[in-house]
Amino acid sequence: METPNHNFDTINNHNLYTISWSGIEDIEVDNENYFNDIENFLREEFECNALRQNFTNKYTIKI
Repeated sequence: METPNHNFDTINNHNLYTISWSGIEDIEVDNENYFNDIENFLREEFECNALRQNFTNKYTIKI
């Protein structure tokens, strides 16, 4: 049976970063920007897939 090679001493050598709850609560989410990013991504994917499908249909050799 293999023995794990985990070195648990390394975690003690680093300063751990903690996030205070008040820092999380004070963040305001920019939903409009978030939804615009999603919409743009989906639009680009749709256009890319449509171009790919048109190219495939046009240049596919039918036997």
